[in-house]
Amino acid sequence: MVAPALIATLGLLLVLLLFRPPGWVMLLFLVALFLPGRWWHWKTRRFRRGLRQLKRGDAGEARSEFEAFLFQVAREPNFRRVQPYFNLGRSYPYVVAGRSNLGVCDLLHGKPEAALERFRAALAEDPTWVPARYGEAVALKLTGQVEAAEQSARHALELRPSYLAARLLLGSLLRESGRPAEADEVLAPLVEEGRDPEALLQALDDRWGVGEM
Repeated sequence: MVAPALIATLGLLLVLLLFRPPGWVMLLFLVALFLPGRWWHWKTRRFRRGLRQLKRGDAGEARSEFEAFLFQVAREPNFRRVQPYFNLGRSYPYVVAGRSNLGVCDLLHGKPEAALERFRAALAEDPTWVPARYGEAVALKLTGQVEAAEQSARHALELRPSYLAARLLLGSLLRESGRPAEADEVLAPLVEEGRDPEALLQALDDRWGVGEM
């Protein structure tokens, strides 16, 4: 999504280049152009810290960062409305992603029931957020709801066919339910790409423990 403010800014830049104002005017314009983006970068620092902690496998620290971020956003009702204006026209569902990432923290702490609630809260706001749909599938599988997990994994893959984790999870669920031919069909694109589905499935099982029982 391109914010109207960004379009207006680009238009003003073209006008300034056409009339060639003094250097100090251009300097002030550039400061006004880039300062909001830097401010937004600072505003979302805790969200980005949480992502870094998740990548490092530190679910505890990641949880603290995401919870602090969501608490901050809850106190700023205009956060979502003004976000594209301060984020150079880009729109990103920070709140939905934050809640979904808290679900990942719950999974890493061995709490699939709590994770399921987190993912569904995120999906209630944005049903198209693929990481939350995939997380829902993982949580459903870990709570023994295999058929529902398959539906969620299929939905995630339909929303984003390139989402590797959803493809692997669906293949694993189909194998578990005694449908190896369907599983092979789902995993076939990986074989065509020269990747090893078995190794990838093992990595998925090592992360979540969602392999065949």
